Amino acid sequence: MNEFVADFIGVVGNPGQTIARAMEKRRWKAALAVILLATALITFVTFPITKAEQARFIRDSEMADRFSDEQLAGLDRFTPAQRATGAAAAAFFTALALVVGAFFVYLFFKIGGAEGLYANYFSAVVQASLLDMLLGGVLRAALIMVKKTMMVHTGLTMFFPGLDIRSLSFLVLSQFDFFSLWYLAALALGIAVYARIAQRKSFFIVALYFLFKSLVFVAFSLITMKMMGL
Repeated sequence: MNEFVADFIGVVGNPGQTIARAMEKRRWKAALAVILLATALITFVTFPITKAEQARFIRDSEMADRFSDEQLAGLDRFTPAQRATGAAAAAFFTALALVVGAFFVYLFFKIGGAEGLYANYFSAVVQASLLDMLLGGVLRAALIMVKKTMMVHTGLTMFFPGLDIRSLSFLVLSQFDFFSLWYLAALALGIAVYARIAQRKSFFIVALYFLFKSLVFVAFSLITMKMMGL
């Protein structure tokens, strides 16, 4: 526990050295456990608000034609089991996102000639995710509970409140979340120290990864919304 607390403080205050040490020792288990537990708890606590808002969104979209009046009326109802299942599912998909994300970070840096194994880069991604998934997640959960809406913003989208969340502009701007950018900066600093490469090169590789990730997310979101009739 003391080691995790030291890593958490280090990631916030001195990410380069802290993440490099975690990569060297392949230390990720405690950070991953905390992230998944926090994700599950956040999802469980905010579930009634997000469920109700998702139901309103479906009722106001073309998807409503696919449901009967009885089904539409019951969209925002849920059981304790469904709430717990939603929390568990959120933790599972968070773990999956970390595994896949770490693979692409590893791939981009290996193409760039950096040293290290997947386990080293997975450790870096998990440690850096304390900034985004833990700190950012807790703040977003607090905002959801205060504002009673899941439409909270911690990035550029907060400056454009009139944007439709289904628009291309919103999807692009949503990628510029302040906590996500903090995560990427910490990741670049830590990998630069561990792999003994120039910070400029590390930031360039991370920027390419960010561009790739953003393009995939935007394309997938647009295709999904079109298929669902949103």
